[in-house]
Amino acid sequence: MKSITYSSFTGKVVEGNRIGRKLGFPTANLLSDEPLPPKGVYVAHIEYEDKSFYGLLNIGTRPTLHLKEISVEVYIFEFFDIIYHQTLCITPLHFLRDEGMFNSLQQLQKQLEIDKINALRWLNENQYTTP
Repeated sequence: MKSITYSSFTGKVVEGNRIGRKLGFPTANLLSDEPLPPKGVYVAHIEYEDKSFYGLLNIGTRPTLHLKEISVEVYIFEFFDIIYHQTLCITPLHFLRDEGMFNSLQQLQKQLEIDKINALRWLNENQYTTP
């Protein structure tokens, strides 16, 4: 299967509605005026203050929340700092899945747990160093 290369983009962290945090997946919600990859969930490399992290990137409308506006949010593995108003550089590494509609937040939470497992597996199989 052919590998797709995605362009990096930067975004400023803004406050969100904190639903990810309630589900155990606190996300940094980003504002970016740069070109973005297609909607979906990705394994991502994140740079912040000259440090490298990995995580899950979601680009889409968050249909489970019945929203229509495109949002960009990233869950950074093993990262707990408050970083509002900071700039992150995001590089999508691997497309995991299309954005989905879930019947409940609990179903979404279960899918996020699966996404994290799949992302960590992909990073390991492709010899990326994770925390």
